[in-house]
Amino acid sequence: MSLHLSRRNLLAASALLPLGFHLPAMAAPVNGPYRIGAFTVTPLRDGLFPLEPSMIPAAESQAGQTLLEGAGLPAKGPSPEPVNAFLIRRGERHWLLDAGCGTVLGPGFDRVTAALAAEGVRPEQIETIWLSHLHADHAGGLLTPDRLARFANAELVLQEREVAYWSDAAARASAPVPLSPMFETAQAVLAAYPDRIRHVSGEAELAPGIHALPLPGHTPGHMGVLIADGSNRLLIWGDIVHSRILQMPHPDWTVIWDTDPAEAIITRRRILDRAAVDGLRVTGMHLATSGRIERADTGYTLI
Repeated sequence: MSLHLSRRNLLAASALLPLGFHLPAMAAPVNGPYRIGAFTVTPLRDGLFPLEPSMIPAAESQAGQTLLEGAGLPAKGPSPEPVNAFLIRRGERHWLLDAGCGTVLGPGFDRVTAALAAEGVRPEQIETIWLSHLHADHAGGLLTPDRLARFANAELVLQEREVAYWSDAAARASAPVPLSPMFETAQAVLAAYPDRIRHVSGEAELAPGIHALPLPGHTPGHMGVLIADGSNRLLIWGDIVHSRILQMPHPDWTVIWDTDPAEAIITRRRILDRAAVDGLRVTGMHLATSGRIERADTGYTLI
């Protein structure tokens, strides 16, 4: 697949898995919920995206083929990668971290609302939605098919740099081709919640026990969320990795959607090192499980 990934390419790719693509164990439904002290964190599977090696260009190599084959996948892919959002609860409070694709990427997605219903939660009960960033597979689920706000009472919270970037006409005009479709969704989301957007900057407290952790590079305002209650901690790291198979052993392998690939590499290595040293439990929007990070040769592994 060309690096010039159009919306049509995305829709075509997203249709592959529902047609019966064999899913290895790593793509099985996310385990959970996770208990972090008084917090309950429930992964919500929005769908599976068939990641082509061309979307991680360095994976179009013998090393990439070997990793894919070792995972029981075709040497030339695709690898089915989870698209997750997370419901976070404490007492009677309900928060959401990201919202999945909605209908933006076509069939096979838009399952977050049903996953919430299975947890006994209605969209209007969500008081705040923290967004790791404004890419379509994280923010598209904030919109109904007619591009209205899906969450009637929720405030959106994003890093200030994230809102500034996706609102910038010059940034859109100069963006690499793979990022062009993302601007359309990001701007539609900002337009649908005009009076319900709050900016934070840096390592801000989002709620008692929950902090934003800036992780720039994938996008300028990309962030993770660290949930802590006593000694119990969970880092939900957004898009630090898009493929556990390919990027954990090769943290210098970037995706075509990175706004600043060099910064994304620095950030990924920094947070993987921190997780390994601090013993942090981690999960993410494209991980099928949670675990702890250990160094392995020149890369890392999720235990």
